[in-house]
Amino acid sequence: MVLAFITSQIPGKPLDTDILIQPGDPDFAATGLRVSSALQLHRLMTVSTSLIHRQLGRLSPALQERLAAGLRGLFGLG
Repeated sequence: MVLAFITSQIPGKPLDTDILIQPGDPDFAATGLRVSSALQLHRLMTVSTSLIHRQLGRLSPALQERLAAGLRGLFGLG
């Protein structure tokens, strides 16, 4: 499983690969987050699924598309 780092410490100058998720977003509640957060795609890691104990929430299809676009940009896939 591939995981991306998520932080509530919003960077002053977000990178192009940072996806900001804020309470005003229509799908914020489904994420399980409590405060504005940044999903940092430049900080990816792989872990065994056996290490995952619970799921915080879900990304809506709109947020998944933003994530996919960010990954395409990160890896130069156009």
